[in-house]
Amino acid sequence: MAAELLPHQPMAPDAKQRSLSRAHLDAPALLDYLGKLRRDVDAELAPQFPEFSGKLYPLGRCREIRDAVYDRLVADIHQPRCATSLALLSFIRAGGIGRKIWGVLRESYFQNAMQFGTFYVDVANDTVNPAKPQIEILPLKKSGMLPVADFFHFARIAESYWNCDIYANTEFPGLAALFPIICVNRADNGISLAARSDQMIAMTRLRDFQPSLDFLKSAPPPPETVRHELARRRKASTHELMKIEGDPILAVERAIAEAGYKSDTYYTSSVSAFREFSALSENRAGTRPENDI
Repeated sequence: MAAELLPHQPMAPDAKQRSLSRAHLDAPALLDYLGKLRRDVDAELAPQFPEFSGKLYPLGRCREIRDAVYDRLVADIHQPRCATSLALLSFIRAGGIGRKIWGVLRESYFQNAMQFGTFYVDVANDTVNPAKPQIEILPLKKSGMLPVADFFHFARIAESYWNCDIYANTEFPGLAALFPIICVNRADNGISLAARSDQMIAMTRLRDFQPSLDFLKSAPPPPETVRHELARRRKASTHELMKIEGDPILAVERAIAEAGYKSDTYYTSSVSAFREFSALSENRAGTRPENDI
């Protein structure tokens, strides 16, 4: 069976990508070009997103910056205006990889970046530490960027990076197949469901919900205070999936038996319920869930 490839998974460069990268991509020129795009993006985004959880732009805006630079880059490639965008067009037309990627960087935090052939490209390198250069370009194999392996891997990174405690989603069985994790922020006790990531949802669907089931069987349940708050939100909800109670393991096993991982209706309904949960969370002081879906 062919290896799965998730939507934004970093791809190990093969001989073709190495050859095309040598022929078309010049890292110093790419750095200069992306720096100009980033300056244009900053002028646009800084007024829109002046702060994030009390921190000034660009802190916390990795995804927004990456996406905006990527959109400008794609537009430039379709109508090249300089030698570098022309080289990128030639690279892509010859079969080079040019795509957004998401994963874990150096086993420390989640990262939104881009991949061009053999290169890892971070156009928002200063969104955690503003003292760092805005742009970082490295060989992918030296970057430390890896796909998230499963929900256990996700949970390990989330605990340290987001400063949260991680539990099994025992309180919303109807959502547990796609969102098997409860995150509780240690600073403000904000509660969110995870993984709120298209990548992680695709991963568990491609593997027939088994990663979600494995996590639910092993992770601890939330404490009584968290269960009490989530019961309040369940009572306030209107979505039928939010109202379901019972054993989350049995719920996911039933979803597996019914091939819910293949169903777009199941996906759409689960995401709709997740968004309702997030809206209820946003109405609570001190919570601000970050959504990728």
